[in-house]
Amino acid sequence: MSAEKETIRVQLNYPLERVTEPILYHLVMDYHLIPNVRKASVDGNTGGFIYLDLTGDKAEIEEGLKFLEDCGIYVSAIGLDGTQEWAI
Repeated sequence: MSAEKETIRVQLNYPLERVTEPILYHLVMDYHLIPNVRKASVDGNTGGFIYLDLTGDKAEIEEGLKFLEDCGIYVSAIGLDGTQEWAI
């Protein structure tokens, strides 16, 4: 039986050197996470950001977030207290 799924909301800030890499692909294939992109802006000259929901098992979410941080992608939680219901 699989563990209960949960969803978190995060903002990913990409440094310039990471914008051409398939980061979301790795979250899906390697960590079995389901991303729901809410807003994104990626520029090959400046870097970028993605606002998204990530759904998956808690352990896989934690591993996926560690992967992102190891890649130099800054991860910040959004909407944790319910007051930022996609105020973007």
